[in-house]
Amino acid sequence: MNLMLLAAGEGTRLRPYTLTKPKPAMPLLGAPLAAHSLSFTDPIGIQNLVVNTFYLPKEIHKLFSELSVKAKNLYFSDEVGQILDTGGGLGKARIYFQNKGDFFLMNADEVILPLQDHAVEKAVDFHRRERALATIIVTNHSGVGTEFGGVWTNSQNQVLGFGKSPLPGSVKGWHFIGAQILSDRIFDYIPEGPSNILYGPVTRAILQGEKVQIYPLDCHWFETGNIKSFLEANKNCLEILASNQPSIPRSNLEKTIRQYSPTEFLLEQRSEGILWRATNVTVPSTCKIVDFAIVGSNCNLGTNTVLNRAIINENAIVLDGTSVIEQVVF
Repeated sequence: MNLMLLAAGEGTRLRPYTLTKPKPAMPLLGAPLAAHSLSFTDPIGIQNLVVNTFYLPKEIHKLFSELSVKAKNLYFSDEVGQILDTGGGLGKARIYFQNKGDFFLMNADEVILPLQDHAVEKAVDFHRRERALATIIVTNHSGVGTEFGGVWTNSQNQVLGFGKSPLPGSVKGWHFIGAQILSDRIFDYIPEGPSNILYGPVTRAILQGEKVQIYPLDCHWFETGNIKSFLEANKNCLEILASNQPSIPRSNLEKTIRQYSPTEFLLEQRSEGILWRATNVTVPSTCKIVDFAIVGSNCNLGTNTVLNRAIINENAIVLDGTSVIEQVVF
């Protein structure tokens, strides 16, 4: 199967961190967010991986060229002058997908940890068996219809549309987790120029009678759009790793880190928090860890420092007596 990862966005809610580093390159447990998206789709075997770019394109090229990508071929679709959004970006890259069957479309900054084995393979099998135009991978979330829009379905789990308010005939609103499986027929509905894949082409296809369905997934899904949620995602993933009980999410996280992190890490339970540190870094005993801290390769930490919900990236220096609270340090 072929895969397109959407990596063109500007990551505005994560500024100032994304002023020089694109969001897919932001590290979660030492592996870039893009690696977590790749890990989610690795089980289905990717032939061609296409990554679109707009913001900081050279950094996106560098990121994916240096990752241990399992796809047989890697291509970039560079958007210049105007960002094309999810639908328009896919339309620009149609040469890689048109007349080549079903394919996967996913955001390049998703952290999804299924609770069952073979979840992605089962989603693909379901899509092919149902011969749908689109199968949208969703999960339950209490914020649908209040905090954000949802995917509204009827009693047969057929998609009626998208938005914050329930649609006529809908029985449930689901949370879209940034991944979907598409038939190459989708290109019949993608116009020239910018468009949102769900609110534009997929909605147009529904109105034309095409079959669009959901695939509900039991999973941990982590929001990473702003610094608060990004830090919380790191903390929650650390807690999964620190659990004494074997689990599928824990195994998947460990696999992602082994495959995609260039650095080996160790987990330490300290009296006031969890420390995840590169093995080539010494964290002084006088450094206080509050809640959690992640310390990357070749960092230099001074004495009497406080790391409180902090991520210290590789090669960073934290001076003696410094407190880093709810921050990412480069």
